[in-house]
Amino acid sequence: MTAGPNEMRMNLPARIVCCLLIHSFFCVGYTLLNNFAADWYISTYGSLTSRGVNIRLTSKFLYEFFLVFNWLLAMILVLRVKLVLWAIWVALVLFWMLPDHPLRALLYGIGQGAFTLAAILLSHGLDAWYKRKCAGTKAAKLASGASHA
Repeated sequence: MTAGPNEMRMNLPARIVCCLLIHSFFCVGYTLLNNFAADWYISTYGSLTSRGVNIRLTSKFLYEFFLVFNWLLAMILVLRVKLVLWAIWVALVLFWMLPDHPLRALLYGIGQGAFTLAAILLSHGLDAWYKRKCAGTKAAKLASGASHA
């Protein structure tokens, strides 16, 4: 949806920078959670490969794809497109990991999906807040200009 003449929005570079910062923040948060979960699992149950499951390259690929995908989503400014791409991505990860790797499906599908969805919603909320703030400022300026006439 494009901004009409009476509708104020953040300019395009500012919107992209804000989205990139928000998505980067959530990527860092997920990385910290992932490291914590892996350390907890190793201290509780032993090595990640002690149960005969070694999908390290898959895990690395999913993590790197998560980072690239978040940066891509930050560049897309249409909420519906972001949500459709997000839903497809989460469904594919779950389809790939289940039923053979349920813990990894939770971590990569649900964990990464939740952090990405939070980043999408926060960036959209920030844009909507800015739009309301600018509309309120514009209305106040119009009202103060009309009262002086």
